[in-house]
Amino acid sequence: MADYYSLISRAIAALPQQSPEARQAVYERARKALFSQLRGIQPPVAEADIAAEGRALEEAVTRVEVELAAKNAPPQKAAPAKAESSSAASLLRQQGGGPAAKPPAPPEPQPAERTAEDAWRETLAAAESEAPAREPQRPAAPLPRAPKSRRPPTRIIALAGVLVALIAVVGALAWYLRERPEDLAKLKPEEAGSSETADSGKIGDRVAGGDSAPAPVSGKRATAVPVAQKAEMWVASLQEPDKVDRILNGTVVWRIENVGGGPGQPVGSAIRGDVDIPDGKMKLTLLLQKNNDATLSASHTINISFKPQPGSSLGGVKAIGPIQMRRADAQSGEKVMGIPVPITENNFLIGLMRGDREARNIQLLRSMAVIDLPLQLSDGRAATINMEKGPAGERVFADAIDSWGK
Repeated sequence: MADYYSLISRAIAALPQQSPEARQAVYERARKALFSQLRGIQPPVAEADIAAEGRALEEAVTRVEVELAAKNAPPQKAAPAKAESSSAASLLRQQGGGPAAKPPAPPEPQPAERTAEDAWRETLAAAESEAPAREPQRPAAPLPRAPKSRRPPTRIIALAGVLVALIAVVGALAWYLRERPEDLAKLKPEEAGSSETADSGKIGDRVAGGDSAPAPVSGKRATAVPVAQKAEMWVASLQEPDKVDRILNGTVVWRIENVGGGPGQPVGSAIRGDVDIPDGKMKLTLLLQKNNDATLSASHTINISFKPQPGSSLGGVKAIGPIQMRRADAQSGEKVMGIPVPITENNFLIGLMRGDREARNIQLLRSMAVIDLPLQLSDGRAATINMEKGPAGERVFADAIDSWGK
């Protein structure tokens, strides 16, 4: 079960004004993002599990509200410190027949025996000695116990990925876009970018020029035949993150692919890159397409899906950075302005900026020859995947960008 309480409490604490309306807005954003991400997981999550996660989120909301109510409640006057000891003393006087009454002398106890009166006196003395140090406290409101999760480990990992995505959505909204919070919740990985192992054969057929139809291009240009271009993966060591420890050779194949634009939207062109790093047993699919949804705060989206192969020494990918474009003879490039958002394990989405930065981003994508993708592996090592366009890739990017402008 994800720790929704920590996420909600941090989001509430970060509010500039913790009014009931502001808190309810945060709760509503969290609900929308949670259910959107859970229903986007492949394979689909059972409705019972989705309902259980929803209840856990509501319990976290209730716990935060209870703690805020207790924190903001007016302080209560402390009860007399010696109330308990006075009651105990009164009870002793009643048992003993009043202050003037003396109990009859008990028989001489054996050394190893203690009378009931001795035990009572010791108890009373302990109560009176501890009474001044005690301060009455109002007990905390009981919190409902979270139901125990019986899901398999794979499902727990998927739900943990949803929690990470939820945190990234809130952070990206607050510091970058500062627009409607439900916008980033709409960013979901396309099926082409997050296909399972069973679909890998189909992807290979498409890369090899199989049954996937190319997108319409200008009549002056011939349809680009997929040709493998050079790719490299630079991996740093944990001890020296700024120093390249290994360079793994690979290939990338660029082509144009037809993608659906959603309900009521026409089919559009997308740039697809399939990267293979054999020495690292790692594959990567990149899908760049224009965003036609006016309610989404992104001009274009880049869906990136990593596929570690069995026995890979690289493992999974924890995080990615914005892509960079550079010339082939340059050591460093320029960032394409966008926001990387983790969706599920090894799946990420970058929403490119709108407005004045859109034209600059398109110019970089069209003119530069090499694409650099910085990332962080699951074990903490830094790495970068460099992908050359080559002549075939240059034609793919030019044709796709021209079709987006029509």
